[in-house]
Amino acid sequence: MTNAFAPEQVIETITSLTAERLSHFERLSIVTPVITPDGPRYHTLDVRRITLLCELTDDFEVNEDALVIIMSLIDQLHGAHSKLEQMVQAIGAEPTEIKVRVSQRLHITGSDD
Repeated sequence: MTNAFAPEQVIETITSLTAERLSHFERLSIVTPVITPDGPRYHTLDVRRITLLCELTDDFEVNEDALVIIMSLIDQLHGAHSKLEQMVQAIGAEPTEIKVRVSQRLHITGSDD
């Protein structure tokens, strides 16, 4: 299975998606395909994002202004999560005494204070 899908493949995968609707999401700048020599392509994460957009509009009747805000917040949350993961990995690479000191400063030593 490929990680890059043509628009037609995405439309076939998401039953409530049409070419017009996909273009609308692109015009709102909440979905952006990668342009390749074979044409626009969407990654697996894009397909999940488009599925969420369809669900929000179909099931919850979220308007386009709210969609833009919701997707921006999701992107910000994803960015913060990625930075947190980087920090956890960086701290994990430090010597034990530094990890203990960081844990104490964050109050995650297991005490109930």
